[in-house]
Amino acid sequence: MRRKKLIAIILSACLVLSLVVWMGTGMLRTFLDGGDEQVPTLIESPQDNQTLRNTVLYYKDDKGFLVPVMRKIPWPDGKGIAKAAMRALVDNPANRQDMETVGLIPVLPANTEIIGMSINEGLCKVDFTAEFMNYGNKQDEVAITKSVIYTLTEFPTIDTVQIMIEGKKTNTLTYGLDISNPLTREDINYSGTNKTKGKVIVYYQGTVNGMENYFVPVTMDIELGNQENVTALAALQSLIDGPSEDSGLFSTVPSSIQVRNVDLIDGVAYVNFSEEIEEIQDDMIAQDIVKSIALTLKEYYKNNMAIERISIMAEGREIDFGEAAKEEPAAIPTFANEY
Repeated sequence: MRRKKLIAIILSACLVLSLVVWMGTGMLRTFLDGGDEQVPTLIESPQDNQTLRNTVLYYKDDKGFLVPVMRKIPWPDGKGIAKAAMRALVDNPANRQDMETVGLIPVLPANTEIIGMSINEGLCKVDFTAEFMNYGNKQDEVAITKSVIYTLTEFPTIDTVQIMIEGKKTNTLTYGLDISNPLTREDINYSGTNKTKGKVIVYYQGTVNGMENYFVPVTMDIELGNQENVTALAALQSLIDGPSEDSGLFSTVPSSIQVRNVDLIDGVAYVNFSEEIEEIQDDMIAQDIVKSIALTLKEYYKNNMAIERISIMAEGREIDFGEAAKEEPAAIPTFANEY
């Protein structure tokens, strides 16, 4: 009897030991095989019955400018929305057809696929197939890279982006753009010489077939003079001065108007112009002026203080300014362009 009990104890111990060794080997293999992998962070959780998400994507217009467009992107199984955003940027017949009515072009080269994506502590690693490199010049290289960075950093959990090709980190792209380190937003649609110390993002306008208007963020140089930092006044002056003549863009704010000062009080930006602002009677033009000013100031104040509304003034007096006056002060738009 004792002999049988001893044998049973030994067999049980062997079984437990085998199970421990098997589990330990599996855990060790998992650690060795996947120790460098990042655990993906959920970008957002969809609300009840939510199948679409308002997502800002950066397409290209016929002049080569990147244009932010809010689109309702299908939310696949409550996850993978960032990958879905990247797929919407691939140049294929379906995506081209989606955007042809607004005259914009998908940026990522045809047949580009997303091999994988991980998000950890603000860093998004996105791995593309080799087709990502199928472009013909430096301008396209910059536009493609910035479109990826700006689109992904629209998500609140992403601050920087590491672009990988076929599972490997690449130091430079074909025309020399450095992607060896994670990249962040910088100098979208830059129009300058890099010889000045100040830069500002201004929202000019472009047209589709000379009819449909859209808003384009352009990074402009600012001469600082005795100022240490770019002022809101300088940002709006750049908007009034307009883009370069050969850009194909324009500013709706007449160059004859002068901006006196800008005061931000309790979330409201009071923008004081010369009296010529009152000569504008067309409601559509007034709406475009208010929106371009609001988007420019929203960009200017984004790292400093909150801006919620904008009030147009003439020589220190608040004025009724077109349709915008129906809700005065006018609300700052959430999106530059919606489709």
